[in-house]
Amino acid sequence: MRNKIIAAALFGLLSSGMLMAENAKQPLNERGIYIKGVCKAIDSSPDGYVYVLTRDKQLIRFDEDGEQKVIPIPFNKEIKSEDDYFCDMTVDTKCAYFCAYNYSSILALDLNNPKELKALNLSYENKPINPMILTRNYEGWCVKDFDSRTFKIDKKGNLTLLPASTEVTLDKNGKSVIIEETKFNTETGTTSFPRKVFSNDLNTVRWVAPEAEAPKQVTSIEYLGFNIDRGLDVYLVKSASGDMDTEITIYAVNNSNEIIAKKVIPNGSLDFIMRYCKLANDGSIIAVYADPENPNEQFILKKFEIKEIEAPTKG
Repeated sequence: MRNKIIAAALFGLLSSGMLMAENAKQPLNERGIYIKGVCKAIDSSPDGYVYVLTRDKQLIRFDEDGEQKVIPIPFNKEIKSEDDYFCDMTVDTKCAYFCAYNYSSILALDLNNPKELKALNLSYENKPINPMILTRNYEGWCVKDFDSRTFKIDKKGNLTLLPASTEVTLDKNGKSVIIEETKFNTETGTTSFPRKVFSNDLNTVRWVAPEAEAPKQVTSIEYLGFNIDRGLDVYLVKSASGDMDTEITIYAVNNSNEIIAKKVIPNGSLDFIMRYCKLANDGSIIAVYADPENPNEQFILKKFEIKEIEAPTKG
């Protein structure tokens, strides 16, 4: 996590081109939409739009048919330098919210009147933080900072430090989702990777990821969120046996810890993006990938449906 954050921070010194969709209109699905530029973040809003944030602070909104609208992000007093960049964003029906390493704040942009950014300043124990990942919840937001701390933030800007290894996305009740930590045994030289997911503390196991097919093993788990319409928790599970055979599986799990649906999706190949894959509000998965033929100049936005399996299985 820390290496990923450092890489994203260093990349802020590099420049990028203007982001523009290569085709004016095409459906957003697994085939994908090709977009020029460097992607910094993606998100979806409750009203069904998908948003893409570029390195040069262009915000593009897509509907399900691929119709797009470009929303320039203004440069004003809340941004210290035109070269500063945003690390992540989250969107609701009214505003887009951004975070950046150099700013101990959440920056809000009114989507209906995008003339200025408004800052909600953040501090913990009277010290600024360096937010890198941002999500929204019913009470406000959560951020994960450069030091891998996760904070819950109310709409007045009050911060609450959550337990170690808490995911930046909270569950349907606004409680912490905690992933088992990776452990390295110095005596044997072996690594124990996580398979357990805990609820709000380390005493309640909410789910155990299935074992990967040998020789692969589960290497990481990410909680993507809760599908309200279907009542399912959604997880991204990464498995591998080395550096070249990583497999990404999305699992949708019910309250009985049964896997109701799953989907294997391509492994993310974009550098310098905090989260390449997210749960959309309609229960689908949105993700971005490097264009294999032109990886330095454009990327691909895709949308996946999570397919139900014939018989539910325990994790």
